[in-house]
Amino acid sequence: MLERILITGSGGQGVILIGRILASSGVQYVPHITFFPSYGAEVRGGTSACQVILSSDEIASPLSEKFDTIVVMNQASCEHFHKQMTKDCLVLLNTSMCKIPAVASEILPVDATFMADRLGDTRVANFIMLGAYFAARPLLSPPQIEQGIRQMLAEKDAALIELNIRAFRAGLDS
Repeated sequence: MLERILITGSGGQGVILIGRILASSGVQYVPHITFFPSYGAEVRGGTSACQVILSSDEIASPLSEKFDTIVVMNQASCEHFHKQMTKDCLVLLNTSMCKIPAVASEILPVDATFMADRLGDTRVANFIMLGAYFAARPLLSPPQIEQGIRQMLAEKDAALIELNIRAFRAGLDS
């Protein structure tokens, strides 16, 4: 197994958080994992991205130029990472904030921000995208990811944790 994932958006959209959850949730089930965050000059509002690699074999580098999946949260990121959207790549696109690009990739549109607003909090759009990712690429089971969410957010309010899990489940069903 080899899955190279790029998650990208703007600072404040929870891009790094869902990357960390993805990586930490896989630790018990995937032999080799890397997580490599990248922040723009200004954290909130600037470009934010992370790369997660899940592999059954050793990983030579935590950075990749080719991806199996790209999760895109906003238009600026869609434009910035346009060249990485190759025919072998699945692109999960937050269509609430992105226009569908003309690329060779398979595009999976997810109206994540709209769905998050319907759940009562725009900030959970990242968890909707995480759920949509696992619906498309079931590398780990939903209970494994939900456990990862609970562990990563253990110090947060219980209602916030449950809202994020509801958003993750909504993404699974999208």
